[in-house]
Order: sequence, then structure tokens, then C-alpha cells
Amino acid sequence: MDEITTINDIQQLVIEGFTDWQRYGNVNTRRHGDLIIFNYNSFAQFEGRWSFFERVSRGLILHAQTGEVVARGFDKFFGWLEGGRYTSAPLVVVTEKVDGSLGLLYRTRDGYRISTRGNLTSVQGAWASQFLNSHYDLTDLPDELTLIFEIIYPENRVIVNYGERRDLVLLAARNRHTGDYLPFAPDVINLASRFGFSLPVTYPEFQSVEDVLKHLATLDANHEGYVIEFADGNRFKFKGARYLELHKLVFGLSFKNTLEAMQNGTVQEILDAVPDEFLNEVKAWIAEIDGVLNSTKARVQSAFEAAPKDTRKDFALWVQANQRDIAGYLFAMFDGKPIEPLIYRYHAWGHDETEGNNNDIA
Repeated sequence: MDEITTINDIQQLVIEGFTDWQRYGNVNTRRHGDLIIFNYNSFAQFEGRWSFFERVSRGLILHAQTGEVVARGFDKFFGWLEGGRYTSAPLVVVTEKVDGSLGLLYRTRDGYRISTRGNLTSVQGAWASQFLNSHYDLTDLPDELTLIFEIIYPENRVIVNYGERRDLVLLAARNRHTGDYLPFAPDVINLASRFGFSLPVTYPEFQSVEDVLKHLATLDANHEGYVIEFADGNRFKFKGARYLELHKLVFGLSFKNTLEAMQNGTVQEILDAVPDEFLNEVKAWIAEIDGVLNSTKARVQSAFEAAPKDTRKDFALWVQANQRDIAGYLFAMFDGKPIEPLIYRYHAWGHDETEGNNNDIA
């Protein structure tokens, strides 16, 4: 198989015992008992190709022996105009974007459980499973449905402050076999009423994307934004600027932190956590840092090769006469020391937050 293009392709590979999923895309898997959960990783976000396999791997759960789809959440959906994506289809429903953890209902021999997007045994999933089974009776819930929730409780706060609210907010319902979503109105609304689930706030007064964008500008940091479902099946998210500003501050997304992470070899941790809205900015920082490292190393290496190296005095005189601005790097190279830590420390990076590092090393 050259490429995964259908859910059936994934099922067939699972049945065959296939495990080398990175061959087909930037997707991680976790196995727990007889279940396998698929989740795209930060490399999928960084590269931005978004193959079919990567898009559907957003909490997809399959049975390891039979290949049965146990749960199927939302496929990956994007911010409005992210990567040039948009639609001109009519709006179907506009809902609040709830700020918690995604939860996916699935069935086991012991009853119902909830997983998070990439983990069958997460803390949030365990909390949600306990909350579900102590507050709701899902008798007669159609077997083919995956219920998709937002998990909210105080210890799971992201940015929005919900106070002491503890809740499972029903966002959508999806046929795990066909992949079809139930219409929000009336089907999801009826499911919520029947089983006692909360629903996200809806905004019937918004009749166009322009309406949403206009109101988006008025949101404070305690409102994440909106999700629009369109008539062609597309979903897009719209996040408020004040929410994003606070999110960036809380999670420490800055050039300085990215620089330190690259120096320490922990930049992957930033990529694993960065929201889509900030990914291009972080990618630009990484590219800038890599560019400086590579160009500086190349310049220093070229100068070092041209310099006389018979004695340290000859070398020093030549450096002072010809390459004084990179003298510190050249002397480090002469002494057999790595120059990359010096570049990180002393290069004038041109960002206000790093000015304290811009010392003369000549």
C-alpha cells in the first residue's frame, strides 16, 4: 500500500498487525489492551501537508484484532483562512468554542469510557469516564454513535475560567462506521435533552462569516471564540485575539524561549504544545535561528581555514586584522571548542527580549 486514503485501509493494516505507522504519515499510536488510538503529532502540524491519514487520526480508536472502528471523533479542522482554507458554503450552526479537553465516548465490555484525543488512559479521560458513569444513564444510546465532548473541570483549566463548573459538553455525534455526523439541530440537541448533557452556546443571530468576525473582535480573554459548521461539511474555528494573547503569555511562547529550547535540545516540547494559531510564528523563529547558526558557522569555518595557524600569536594578529567581529568564535575554534553555544549566547538576535545576551565577544 503506497498511501492510506480510506478508513478501510487503516482497518486492514491493523488486522494485519502493522505497526510502522510513521511510514504513512506523522501519526502516533498508543495501545491499551485490545484498543489502538491514532493521533497526529507535532510533525504533522509543522509540515502542514495534512494527508488523509493525518487528518482522520484525531482520536480514532480501532480494535486491534478485528479492525472495528470503536470511536471516531472530529477529523482535523482548521482556523478560518489557515493555509488559505475557507469555504463559501452557507452556515449551518455557530457554537462557542469550549476551552477544555476533547473527549470521545467509546464502549468496552465493562461499559462506557471516554478517551482524550491521543490517550486512552489520560487523567482527563479518567475524570470524564468517572463523571459520565456517575451522572448519566446511556441506556439505549445507539451503538453506532461516537459522542464528542469537551471536558471541563477546575483542575483542567486551559485559559477560560469556568469557575467550579464540572461538565461534559456535547459538541457533536458521529456514526463510527460511516463517518457521518448527526445534524446539530435537531439530532445532537435531542441527544443532549434525552441524556441530560450540556450543549455549547449557539449563536443563531450570526448569519455570515462577516458577522462572526465582527463579534470576534469584541471578545475578552475569557471567551475562546467560535466554531462554524458549514453546509458542505466543513468546520472552521475562529479564536479571539485577546484569548490568543493570553494563551501565548501563559504558555510562554516567545522567541527567547524558542531560542533556549533549541539550545537545550527541547524545542520538540514547544512544537508538541504549540496551538495551530502560533505554529507559523514558531516555525519562523526556528528557521531564523537555524539560518543564523548555519551562516555563522560557515563564515567562521571559512575564515578559520584562511587564517595562519602555525602559532597562536600569528593567528591572533591575523584575526584582529581581518575578522575582528568574529574573533571570539575563531579563538574558540582554534582551541578546539564548539562555537554553537557562543552563537546562541552572543549573536545579536534582534529581538527585544534577547537584548541582554548581545555582548561583544571580539
